[in-house]
Formats: sequence, structure tokens, C-alpha cells
Amino acid sequence: MSKLAWYISLAISLFGVFVVRYYFTLAPDESLKNINPAFIPLVFVIPFLLISLFISFVIGSRYFAQAKGQQIVSYIVVLCVILALSTYLEYTQVQADLTAFGGGIADKGSLIFNFPIWNSYTNGWFVNEMIFFSLQAIAFGIGFFKRHTIELAQQEGGE
Repeated sequence: MSKLAWYISLAISLFGVFVVRYYFTLAPDESLKNINPAFIPLVFVIPFLLISLFISFVIGSRYFAQAKGQQIVSYIVVLCVILALSTYLEYTQVQADLTAFGGGIADKGSLIFNFPIWNSYTNGWFVNEMIFFSLQAIAFGIGFFKRHTIELAQQEGGE
């Protein structure tokens, strides 16, 4: 599997995430419709996201099959930075949105009172670039556990 396929699937998936977050998440001053507006784009984005996660896993397993100790430590540091940064940014975003909504789903005066946690106003909490990059980094890292299979295939003359 080529890296070009990985880049294309990442680009398509990230574009879909941006579309859902910035065009299909309602602002507090917009009226709620009968259906979550992100449903249709998510139907098309999820298959590309799953493909990009699988390709990230495959690329990660190839990377770790050839990686030395310092490269593995570098990946762990990058993963920790991505996860820490995305957690902080996600928390900041949710807190700002809760302030704009006047509270959460259990607060009576809130705009989102008695709504499910994932609704037209909160699409951006679940579909955003922080979650996307965290998932991609984790899928890449899970490839670490398949590296021995790749090493054996390379020793036997495969790939």
C-alpha cells in the first residue's frame, strides 16, 4: 500500500471532518431542525475515515518494523504531545460551547437541555480535527504490535 493512498485518504477524511465541524454544527443562535444536519456528510465521511485508519495502521506497522529504539521513543513523544494538545483543545472548546449554550444537557436554562449529548449543536465536540489526529496517531501506533509479522514476511522474501 503506497503512502500516496494514505495521504489521499487522510486528506479526504480530514476534509469531511472540517465540513461536518464548520458547516453542519449549529451555532447557539440557529434554530434546531428535525434531523441532525451532520448525518448525511457523516455517512460519506465514516468509510473514508475507516480506510484512513486502516492505512495508518499498515503504514505504522511498516514504520515500526524498521524502527530503532530512538524512533520508537520519538513516536511516543509525538503521540503524547498530540494527545495532550488535543485533550486541552477539546476541553477548551467544550467549555466555551457550554458557556454559549448556558449550560449542559441537564441544566434547565440551557439551549441544549434534554437533548441527547450528540446533537446538532454539539457535532463539533465529536467530529473535529483534534479527535481526527488523535485517532490517526493511535492507529499508527497500534501498528507497533504487528511489526513482527512484517519483519517475518520481509525475511521470507515477501514485500
